[in-house]
Amino acid sequence: MAVGDKVATLATAYPLSPIDVAQGDSHIMFVYFYQNRHCSNAFMPTEVLRQGFHVATQRYSVLLGTLQQVDGRAVLVRDDSRPNRPLFEEKSVDVKFSDVMHTEYAWSQWPEGLDTRDVVETAASKSTACAPLISVLLVRFRDNSGVSLRVKIRHSVLDGLGFTGFMSYWSKVTRQYRGPCNAVVDLADPRLEFDRSLLLRAAQYLPTAAHISNAVHSEKNAPIQDTVPFGMHVVRFSAHSLMRMRSDFGSETASVSVNDVLSVLLWRSFTRASLGSAQTRIMLACDVRKRIALSPHYMGNASLPLQLCIERNQLLGESLSKSAQLIRNRVSQVDVNYVRKCLQMLEHNKPILGADEWDASKSTFFCCTNCSRFGFYDTDFGCGTPDKVTIPHYLTPGFSIWLPTKDAGGIDVIISMLNSSFASFRVDKELLEYGQIIL
Repeated sequence: MAVGDKVATLATAYPLSPIDVAQGDSHIMFVYFYQNRHCSNAFMPTEVLRQGFHVATQRYSVLLGTLQQVDGRAVLVRDDSRPNRPLFEEKSVDVKFSDVMHTEYAWSQWPEGLDTRDVVETAASKSTACAPLISVLLVRFRDNSGVSLRVKIRHSVLDGLGFTGFMSYWSKVTRQYRGPCNAVVDLADPRLEFDRSLLLRAAQYLPTAAHISNAVHSEKNAPIQDTVPFGMHVVRFSAHSLMRMRSDFGSETASVSVNDVLSVLLWRSFTRASLGSAQTRIMLACDVRKRIALSPHYMGNASLPLQLCIERNQLLGESLSKSAQLIRNRVSQVDVNYVRKCLQMLEHNKPILGADEWDASKSTFFCCTNCSRFGFYDTDFGCGTPDKVTIPHYLTPGFSIWLPTKDAGGIDVIISMLNSSFASFRVDKELLEYGQIIL
């Protein structure tokens, strides 16, 4: 089968872009918690969820495909005659929903099997071409007091925008299945774009060959050993504190955004707590859809890592607003030419722009992935919106992910670090001026 060909109108091949390939074997994973407030026996019924899930995977049909090598290229192949069946599992646990909720959903209190440390595929399963591209674990708490949904999608197939789009559509069609007593939902959604050539054309880039590699980003999903002294924590920035941050720094430089300031605030606090390195570096994920006139409905990966490395003393010696300007300057470099150069480097397995500016052995590393604008809390399957959306306990030190709070406008930053560093981080005065340690 040649790349791009259709076989008997049933099979379609989508060559992966260099950004897709760079995701390696990693997955996007989120856990949605729903409390059964009215003690309903019909709360989040399994069969209705399954029906909606089936319809949603038909719309996001690439999730029924397989990853293959075709003509030397990494290709996502969707064969309607032989769909790659997704995994949908259910289990009941002898834990009350309130037991988890009252601990701010601390990972240590999750029931066994939900926050498993084996969320990464084993070597055997990774070598299987037909491994599911999406899997769902439905956990029902004792006395039907609530449920959780752990959803895992192969990162090279969809990015965060595609993940939340899938969850939104799944919840919409599930509400429709629950009957006329619920509000009618308009399912006339726009056409989804799965063709990776749209990204390449927008960036004016002609690829040569791309092979699936495990080398990039695999550290996000690396198995966590219980003997390693680090953990994940949550820093909450309320809507009020973010407004105050905007007020405090907006007048100093109009070009700097709250995201720039928050990135630097976390970077500085993490660097202060991580002693011993002369240099410090940050990596930010930048969505390039708007910067290269790419369709907002493009479902492939469209975020590139922006990297910056400076001397530790410089970062901590300057004002917060001046450090934030460094971030803004780096972000402003992202245009079609930048994206095209990054695609070329990724395809040929070369360091991304800026990655050659540091000695990795002598620098502190901090990474921000901002998902705070995604509509996680709009995911209503007909029994109400989620009480909490978070991730399993899998981030390794130096990585952070930003999620929206249940109360609109706030941000929960989940950050992983060494236990020895957290002792200093949790009392960092600059950080606590705007943030609150939750876990």
